[in-house]
Amino acid sequence: MRAAVAMALAACLALGSCARGVPDVTVRPVLPPVPADLEACLHREFPEIPERAFGRRDAVRIIADAKLLDRAKPACGDRALHWMKAVVAAFGRTTP
Repeated sequence: MRAAVAMALAACLALGSCARGVPDVTVRPVLPPVPADLEACLHREFPEIPERAFGRRDAVRIIADAKLLDRAKPACGDRALHWMKAVVAAFGRTTP
């Protein structure tokens, strides 16, 4: 960390771009909050399978709920990745 600050200061002085002296490296950007619906979407659980005997109607409902969940999870993940890329584009740079 000290080396990075020293290099930034040296570059600043060498290029003559330090208007106010030493840059304040303690300032941290305020990032936007994670969209509220993403956490709920990503934590949805598989439909509960009852421990009792169940009929065709229950089986169809469980399978339908499982298929909806199977399609929703990648959509939630894609939205989360899109949000993360937007935050990186607006506030920083990618990490190696």
